[in-house]
Amino acid sequence: MTNMRIAKTMMTTLLAALLALALVGCAQNRAQQEAAEGQQAEQAAEAEQAETPAAEEPAEEAPAPEFPSWVEGSEPLAKLVAYVEDVTDESSPNFIPPEDRIVVSDFDGTLFGELNPTYFDWALSVHRVLYDSSYEPTPEQVAIALEIEETERTGVYQKDGMEKQARMAAGAYGGMTPDELWDYAIAFGQEASPRFTNLNRDEAYYAPMLEVVDYLIANDFTFYVVTGSDRTVIRAIVDGMIDIPPSQIIGSDNTMVATGQGDEEGLYYTWEGSDELIFGGEAIIKDLKMNKVTAIAREIGVQPVIALGNSTSDAAMLNYALANSEYEPLALFVLADDVEREYGNPEKAAESRKLCEEQGWVPVSMADDWTTIYGAGVERDESWTWDHPDRTGANARETSYAEGQMAEAA
Repeated sequence: MTNMRIAKTMMTTLLAALLALALVGCAQNRAQQEAAEGQQAEQAAEAEQAETPAAEEPAEEAPAPEFPSWVEGSEPLAKLVAYVEDVTDESSPNFIPPEDRIVVSDFDGTLFGELNPTYFDWALSVHRVLYDSSYEPTPEQVAIALEIEETERTGVYQKDGMEKQARMAAGAYGGMTPDELWDYAIAFGQEASPRFTNLNRDEAYYAPMLEVVDYLIANDFTFYVVTGSDRTVIRAIVDGMIDIPPSQIIGSDNTMVATGQGDEEGLYYTWEGSDELIFGGEAIIKDLKMNKVTAIAREIGVQPVIALGNSTSDAAMLNYALANSEYEPLALFVLADDVEREYGNPEKAAESRKLCEEQGWVPVSMADDWTTIYGAGVERDESWTWDHPDRTGANARETSYAEGQMAEAA
């Protein structure tokens, strides 16, 4: 009995142990299974999260354009901003792709002062002929330069004045390299601007228009200066002021030759290693009126959607932009009607305003739309006269010399 009891007890103990081991194994299996299931669930959740795009943070609104030099509520500025917002909105039927957002702008009188006392380009060429003792002008150049000075004094432009000035300037710059003319323009620009205080010649940018230029460039418009002034001269004074490369400045051009070329046609001459590029002394084109349109077509190859101007010399370019049949265009016209901060002509400005109404150009009034023209501290110099050689460089070449040259030409 005792042995059987012991055997039975041992059997019971063994069964209990086996059962315990089985229960432990089941528990471990269940734990492992639960852990595996949890891991799978976690991986599935991560996968689902990866497939589901994260909620986008609200995009920051672009800062409102700032135009501190414009009168609050200016109608032409409001039209410009509304236009830009419309044509840069991809959901708008008037959307213009960036590659077709071409702006062409005149320079003198549109972006830069032309009444101090005349175009920068004209003043520079007159300085070269009459007041630069290092240059010996021809009698014809002297005669033309004196005519231009008379135009500056009176404000009365001769019908052939533009053509004469282009011919005179081309001859006066002949033999200079592009870099030399560039530096010459920069040096001249450092002189005090006649008829204004606290302003150098090359600082005469219209502050409100520079704000417009920056605004257009920030909205992916490609900005071109299209001017009747000498291309190299304007490239020099635009550099560092408007954020565009020299290739986006189109202007009046003169011939260029290699120093070793002589009278040989460029078609038959090959550049030599010792050659330098110089101006040939002859005018090619005066970039005004219809010539602006052909220059745009030739050099840009895309019809503009915005044009900026200030005179009838820009009319062809403004109308060319408005003739764009593919996109909605805009043309702005700056009126020189301010007689307190500038030397404006209200009567002429009134005629130009009527022309704007007829042609569909948006008029911009210097007097009514701008809080400043050249910036703080710049004022008209009411004391300035033509008899201040220390202020203008005038009379550095003896008047008798100029008269003698004219007599010799006659």
